[in-house]
Amino acid sequence: MIIRAGTHRRHVGWAMGTVLGLASLAPFLLAAHANADWQDNLQRQLRDDYNCDIAYLSRLEVRNVDGREVIFVRAHCTDKRSFDASRQNEAERFRINACDVQAC
Repeated sequence: MIIRAGTHRRHVGWAMGTVLGLASLAPFLLAAHANADWQDNLQRQLRDDYNCDIAYLSRLEVRNVDGREVIFVRAHCTDKRSFDASRQNEAERFRINACDVQAC
């Protein structure tokens, strides 16, 4: 097997760049996984309490207040209804209010 030195260096450089690039994404991937937990909880709560399947989320705000993750979000259902939801910490359920045309 004949390996050209220049070609080998290029492949090693590409592989190292790929590994380093993926490693730099790790914090974002972990954050996305953490977000998935609260999103799953919100989806379950809306489905159980309001018969709403989430089409998409908007107006998302995540704040750190005294070490607690506080979440404010608007959930849009597949049937065109919308709900504002908030949670003051991970241990509690979301507070959910239906959006009326005048209210939201």
